[in-house]
Amino acid sequence: MKKVGWSSILAAALLLVFGVAAEAQRQPKIPLVGFLPAAGDAGNPGPRVEAFRQRLRELGYDEGKNIKIEYRYPLGRLDQVPALVDQLVHLGVDVLVVGPQTGINAAKKSTQTIPIVMLSSIDPVAAGHVVSLAHPGGNVTGVSQLSRELSAKRVELLKEILPRFSRLGIVWDSQGPGPKVAFKEYQAAARLFNLDLQSLALTGPEPDLEGTFNAAKIARRDALIVVQNPLTRFHDKRIIERVTLERIPAMYEDSPFVERGGLLSYAASTTEIYRTAANYVDKILKGTKPADLPIEQPMKFELVINLKTAKQIGVTIPPNVLARADKVIK
Repeated sequence: MKKVGWSSILAAALLLVFGVAAEAQRQPKIPLVGFLPAAGDAGNPGPRVEAFRQRLRELGYDEGKNIKIEYRYPLGRLDQVPALVDQLVHLGVDVLVVGPQTGINAAKKSTQTIPIVMLSSIDPVAAGHVVSLAHPGGNVTGVSQLSRELSAKRVELLKEILPRFSRLGIVWDSQGPGPKVAFKEYQAAARLFNLDLQSLALTGPEPDLEGTFNAAKIARRDALIVVQNPLTRFHDKRIIERVTLERIPAMYEDSPFVERGGLLSYAASTTEIYRTAANYVDKILKGTKPADLPIEQPMKFELVINLKTAKQIGVTIPPNVLARADKVIK
């Protein structure tokens, strides 16, 4: 029997090691995306998160095979958002997609190197997220939802539906940076339309909704506008139920509120915004720097009306407004 020398064994072992290493080098690294959306929860991500995933599939990404996504959901708790962002940063994600304003602020503090795709509901330049829309600079890019610029239009729509209304209430999260900007915008809109404005501020994570809507009832509010953010989205069912019970016409800043029983909404198409976020992820993973990707603004806006709710609370939607609706729920 031929003896095998130690040199032969060592050579074979080295060939095996180098072969494994070469094979590992040939295996491309699967990119990891950190995703903290402004909506949805762990059990029901919702149409916007699904729109993001669908767009990635259209771009050739197969979740779990050639891309991995780590999801974190605020569940109405803005105080937990910075910790959720830190979790994603510490995982070493290749791209971070963030919706809540608190999350964008936390992401900017947490990393100056990981590309951040923001879904901002306020002016990202005024908020200090980017240098300019055309040339963001730094590691942040994404979408500006123009939600605040629509504030006066929402008030105008309420005036069309309720010509005699003069007392407006704003339901908003007093702890959210985005809603603080929103409330100032609605103050300006109320002055423009000569309306008496009442602040109906909520404080999370468990807001006193009964007290808030009792205050609106006592002050005889003709209409309400509910400012969307993680807190109001998390408690949307309770808010809609109470508004309907009090028979107060309410405008929402996001269509899912209307799909769940709210009266009407006017907003940018959020599913399109989340699809756009997927486009940014694709470009960044292919090597484009965030600083070189201009901030996009939505081109599509949707008026959604729930006629079933209108009938329930005794509101007649004028034909000219109904004709402009992008979606009517009957």
